[in-house]
Amino acid sequence: QMAVRYHPDKVIHMGEEYQKGAKEKFQKIQEAYENIKKNRGIA
Repeated sequence: QMAVRYHPDKVIHMGEEYQKGAKEKFQKIQEAYENIKKNRGIA
């Protein structure tokens, strides 16, 4: 759900500053998800 909320395509209509913050947040969410998958042995 968080990935959808902060996805860069979803915030394109908002200001540039918000887009930058959303991009950083989205990247952190993606990294966390990859770590979870790795720890659980999911490809």
